[in-house]
Amino acid sequence: MADQPVAPDSFVNVTTAGSVVVSNTGVALKRIIIPGTFVGSVEFYNSATVAGTAASNNIINIGIPNTNQYRSIDVNASARNGLVYAAIGTPVLTFTWN
Repeated sequence: MADQPVAPDSFVNVTTAGSVVVSNTGVALKRIIIPGTFVGSVEFYNSATVAGTAASNNIINIGIPNTNQYRSIDVNASARNGLVYAAIGTPVLTFTWN
């Protein structure tokens, strides 16, 4: 039996503040890419709904000062219930998941 090719990661560009359900099933948050200026914070949650953004469901919080330095953060975290992000401020970032 031949091996199946690895599916590419999905990605989301975040450009506005707010809370968004990325997936309501289990996924893996792979990487967060901050290409430029972002003042505020972004939080990722292991939840299938926006209502599930409790501290106990938090995967990672990132407070980002005003910067022009490119950053890439490898997270590789499992979100068994689903994936929600909440951005505050003026977000400009991309994250990958599968």
